[in-house]
Amino acid sequence: MHISLNSGVSLSLISTKQFKTTRIAVDLIAPLKSEALTKHLLLASILENSSQKYPSQKILSEELARMYGAGFGVSTERKGNIHALSFNLECVNERFLGTADQLLEQGIDFLKEIIFKPLLAGKHFDSKTFNRQRQVLADYISSAKDDRQLFATLELNNIFFKDDGQACPSFGDIESLNKITNEELYKYYLECINNDQVEIIISGDITVEKAKTLVSNFNFSDRQPKKVSLFYTQPPQNQVKERIHHLEISQAKLNLGYSLPVYFQENKYYAVLVFNDLFGGQPLSKLFVNVREKASLAYYASSSYDSFRGFLAVKTGIEAQNKNQVLQIVNQQLEELKKGHVTGKEIETAKRSLINSYLSQLDHQGVLLSRALFNGLLNKELQENEWIKRIESVTVADIAEIAKMVHLEAISFLDGEVKNENN
Repeated sequence: MHISLNSGVSLSLISTKQFKTTRIAVDLIAPLKSEALTKHLLLASILENSSQKYPSQKILSEELARMYGAGFGVSTERKGNIHALSFNLECVNERFLGTADQLLEQGIDFLKEIIFKPLLAGKHFDSKTFNRQRQVLADYISSAKDDRQLFATLELNNIFFKDDGQACPSFGDIESLNKITNEELYKYYLECINNDQVEIIISGDITVEKAKTLVSNFNFSDRQPKKVSLFYTQPPQNQVKERIHHLEISQAKLNLGYSLPVYFQENKYYAVLVFNDLFGGQPLSKLFVNVREKASLAYYASSSYDSFRGFLAVKTGIEAQNKNQVLQIVNQQLEELKKGHVTGKEIETAKRSLINSYLSQLDHQGVLLSRALFNGLLNKELQENEWIKRIESVTVADIAEIAKMVHLEAISFLDGEVKNENN
């Protein structure tokens, strides 16, 4: 249920007795801008670790413990053309504790404190907190290159996407971080609080009336957020771009980026899910079986599909000298799917895997909150039985049609042949 509270502020309620906890998410959503990526993550770190009432991690943790071990976090997420700053709280439903404490009300008050009353020193954040969290983020950014698979993935994104907001790492870069001043970040915080689209989501045993009363305490002002398409699209590239890095690694990384212009909950979306599962999305996929098991050319081989950017990625860990063979076999598996060369058993296994995964996720409140967010943004809501029905209706012809839409546009290769590049 998606309810408009006031201009630019909405509530999604998942009223259920399935869980012993209540989860609340407050998402501030804005159009994605490359220059805001680093600010977003630094801001999340500062807000997560202190506030006026809870000026240290120790005091903040003690308050969560007092609320019977409530869980809390502030995070950022990039999806398609949007960027979200998300405040999340999970608290036990007090009826399972035999207490008169109103934990949900306390949780709302806690979130309100975190969101609206950060720890300040004049017109900027507390300097000690700002400097500490900026150093933590700097250390994380600097360490990204040490994770070779992450580095290869980031390089693939950088090659494939034309828009800086899509091509840059979701955590930004060290150059941008070094330019952020305390005063500038505080001004950015105020812009987010006053202008961003607000989506509040609650999952738990709670009525609509109570949920509306509780979230009204946030007192978000009316706003007119800029409307953008949730999905990122870009024109097809006729020439495959390739980037090779010579880094000290024991296992070469070959990552491939394909355009696949089908998006979340569109008509062909369900066929893409089955296609990806068959191609490289699970342990019995064509990539795993043919590249790793039969040919013994890869330590791992898999594919993943980003339904908000129309992007299909293949990731492999190989011996550098096997690059051309691996490329050939990956292409062969795609050609097999284009021709509809897939058995009924393979399709049934893929569908059953997807359905089982979907049903198992219904037991996780965090997943339900995420689904509710995007259902609200798209003004769509697909019931469980309808989702399963659409997966089950996918045919061999549908899969072949999807395979023919897949177009290779980028290759990232870490070959490990030179031991001193940028090390």
